Amino acid sequence: MKELVSIPVTVCHLPLVAGLISVSPPAAAGDWHVESVVSVATGDLDGDGARDAALLVAPDPDGTDDHALIVLRGTGFDEGAMEPWLSYPNAVWGGSGMMVGNRPSVDFTASGSLLLKSGNEAIGRNRWNQTVTLAWRDNDLLVAGFTYGFHDTLDLDANGGCDINILTGNGISTDNGRDSRVSLGSQRLELSAWIAAGAPILCPDG
Repeated sequence: MKELVSIPVTVCHLPLVAGLISVSPPAAAGDWHVESVVSVATGDLDGDGARDAALLVAPDPDGTDDHALIVLRGTGFDEGAMEPWLSYPNAVWGGSGMMVGNRPSVDFTASGSLLLKSGNEAIGRNRWNQTVTLAWRDNDLLVAGFTYGFHDTLDLDANGGCDINILTGNGISTDNGRDSRVSLGSQRLELSAWIAAGAPILCPDG
């Protein structure tokens, strides 16, 4: 049996992690091992009342390559029972050697939205953080929100970011501490399409 000690999860996730030993991931995820899981979160993504699980999986031992997002769907048959559901290779930047301040993570909101978090708060002068809010709509995982911030540790006037509701197109753009409202137009942006486009920054000035 594979050891589980390297997985950073809380006590409430232990039954889930134990179950991963016997669950095969979706084919698109490729080969992976339990010890490659760097973040786990649970929540009801599709609103069916059963708890689902999201995992970030590092494809390389150092955790420097982009990480895969794997989602398991709660079956509802037994408490905690899950089955393979969604898989997105290269979903999030993997950081730099899994250093503190560079580690990506997943989380769920109380309403069931999935948060894909990444950033660099550890290396160099150019620091940034990003949260991509994902929502299950019409049988697809969509980018519903995009929050991004950056700052230069040597140039205090170089900072900015945005907080955009992608579904409505409305949000706030920030430049050197000054906020302005923006309206970009509503759009349906599938997570797979966003990743295929290189996971671009979705702020108005890109």
